[in-house]
Amino acid sequence: MRTKGAVTPADVTVVIPTLDEREGIGNVLDDLKHEGFDNILVIDGYSLDGTVDIVKAMGAVVLQQLGTGKAGALATALDVVQTPYLLVMDGDGTYRAADAHRLLAHAVDYDEVIGGRTKGTENIPFVNRIGNWLISKAFKLLFGTGITDVLSGMYLLRTKKIREVQLTSTSFDVEVEIACAMAANGEITQVPISYQKRLGTQKLRTRDGTRILSTLFWMASYFNPVLLYGVITSLAAIPATGILLWVLYQKFVFDVWHSGYALFGAMLLLLASQAAAVSLVSLLIKRSEQRLFRQLRRIA
Repeated sequence: MRTKGAVTPADVTVVIPTLDEREGIGNVLDDLKHEGFDNILVIDGYSLDGTVDIVKAMGAVVLQQLGTGKAGALATALDVVQTPYLLVMDGDGTYRAADAHRLLAHAVDYDEVIGGRTKGTENIPFVNRIGNWLISKAFKLLFGTGITDVLSGMYLLRTKKIREVQLTSTSFDVEVEIACAMAANGEITQVPISYQKRLGTQKLRTRDGTRILSTLFWMASYFNPVLLYGVITSLAAIPATGILLWVLYQKFVFDVWHSGYALFGAMLLLLASQAAAVSLVSLLIKRSEQRLFRQLRRIA
């Protein structure tokens, strides 16, 4: 049986990816130290605004990242982190270090604990809120989890577990890739946190949403292809219903029977219903597999 034990800030390395975050990085470092987090690792993407100078002046460790984007920063950090857990946190002042203790409280039982932004959501740009909602809904459908903030920039990871994941993302879609991997082969949960107004320039762009969504579907095709393609195929019910309604309209209004269209619509509807059934069975099997996996981990 697993021994329950509290995870403390000493067990955690706080990883902060930065790129031109001079307005917020100082406040973030002060906030973390005030909450007892001394293992802080700043991974800088070659900032030109003096971010690195501020970090060094405050005594934090800073490394220049390998690769590109946030994914490159995380991969760089994984090469040097020695603590059993790592906390990823943006350096723009949007997250409170005090909320990190909520994530630590669940660290023993989960491989990833996401900080779901429930307070201060008005500080998230409207377009980003809509995109996050759509992506989180798709994530819930494809992976059967209740995560509502897949794109949160504050999350706690079990170091050993995340090292098993071969990251292929190059940008902000790394959060989705990690969440998909943890939902498929680990244990993931979410706790409520607050979100503050950003200090500095917004880095996430609207077009990044397309990349994030494509990553989500790629991961779904890798971890649960039967469910993904079953859901896509079941959408055939939409044109099938339209065709059959048109056929019935032609029959009752004009007394004209289009047997070919009727047969085609019926075949599409049958295909969609079979795909939906296969998707449901696949989802039930996946959830049973996850429950069994959790039970085995608790026994181990």
